[in-house]
Amino acid sequence: MKLAVLIADDQLSKKIVTKTVALCQEFAEAPEITLIHVVNDKAIAEDVEVGVDVSESLEVDAQKMLAEKGAMFGEAGLVYKTAILSGFPAKEVTKYAGEVGLDMLVMGHHDLSIVQKMTIGSVAKKIVQHAECPVLLIK
Repeated sequence: MKLAVLIADDQLSKKIVTKTVALCQEFAEAPEITLIHVVNDKAIAEDVEVGVDVSESLEVDAQKMLAEKGAMFGEAGLVYKTAILSGFPAKEVTKYAGEVGLDMLVMGHHDLSIVQKMTIGSVAKKIVQHAECPVLLIK
């Protein structure tokens, strides 16, 4: 089974990893686990310091975050790999899921205000609508 976990830089990620580790330990055979983070440098404000390589900085931060969250899988005896994608999260995650043939995608879901729902929508909602594999949402 190919399972991917979408990791964001938020408080919910620790809960997502904890729940996913517990789920994976219930399987008869350990799944092939990939931790995913999407770097979206297009969403960064223009007032970033001049001369700062935003993409490189975001990628370094993503690597640290995935290593930190991945340690929880390692401590549970689960093997994992990482994937850092670049672009708009919903688009890149659904594209990746299709390309590698994921059997399940695990991710968090934040409650959005009415204004946020109307203006930007939810990454989780877009992924659920467009992913070809089952999506497990954790609140």
